[in-house]
Amino acid sequence: MKSVTLSQVVRSQQTYRLASPVQSWRELTALALTLSVGLSMIALILMTLDPVAPAAWIIIPVMLGGSLPLFVALPGQFDVVTRFDASHFVKTLDASLADMGYVATASGDRLVCYQRPSRLFRWKDSTISLAVHEHAITIDGPVPALRQLQQRLAS
Repeated sequence: MKSVTLSQVVRSQQTYRLASPVQSWRELTALALTLSVGLSMIALILMTLDPVAPAAWIIIPVMLGGSLPLFVALPGQFDVVTRFDASHFVKTLDASLADMGYVATASGDRLVCYQRPSRLFRWKDSTISLAVHEHAITIDGPVPALRQLQQRLAS
């Protein structure tokens, strides 16, 4: 792949997204269910292991730790620069994204979108979009998925 150059994955969210990464009621419902059920169980187990520990010392770190994945999966982007017409490289990206479990949902002349199959807790920001230019492709999506895609393309 000497004729293809990959840039670094960079975060592309606006500053206000750091204050509230939840963007819809569906995402808020998924977060509330996860925090109330899953993290309550973890807090109960920790309280059972150490019954004399103050509840705040257990519950607050568990809640903060449960919210960390929200900030990890914020959107990012990277560029693929080619010496040839970039539209020829879309097939390679399509195969890599299919291996990762993504399916093409919308395709235009210069824009292709991919999503994972519908699930109960699918976030709106899990969409990966490719903007095809003459000699470059800009790929937007969640940072962990972009890093995984970049590793697949580099190998």
